[in-house]
Amino acid sequence: MSAQYMLGAVLGFATFGLSAEEQVPSQILQATPNKCVALNQGRTCYADVTLKVNTPALGDYCIRQSQSKKILQCWANTRSFVYTLSFGSPESLSYELISQADRDVLAVTTIEVNWVHKVQVKKRRWRLF
Repeated sequence: MSAQYMLGAVLGFATFGLSAEEQVPSQILQATPNKCVALNQGRTCYADVTLKVNTPALGDYCIRQSQSKKILQCWANTRSFVYTLSFGSPESLSYELISQADRDVLAVTTIEVNWVHKVQVKKRRWRLF
């Protein structure tokens, strides 16, 4: 028995053979890479991120930044497309795929910002001798 089938049996559903209507939201919108590494904590991390979209049906869709609700780009009468994002942020950001007609959020992906060196506060010790 496969691990995928076992997981589906434990959770009470079949995980294989998903139809277009049952497509998992994480498969609809994918960011590559989904992690960005800065040298020091608090520094802006820069990366060229590819957002790939595969929706179950034809429609008008937009990609927007979750926190600011700023729309990055929209596409008409399509079900799959690719968007290259010039990412630059000191913190993790999420992006949403929305339906242009009713503004429903269809999928969300997050680009995580990590760092190599954590900023440490140096204690200054004053000595008289």
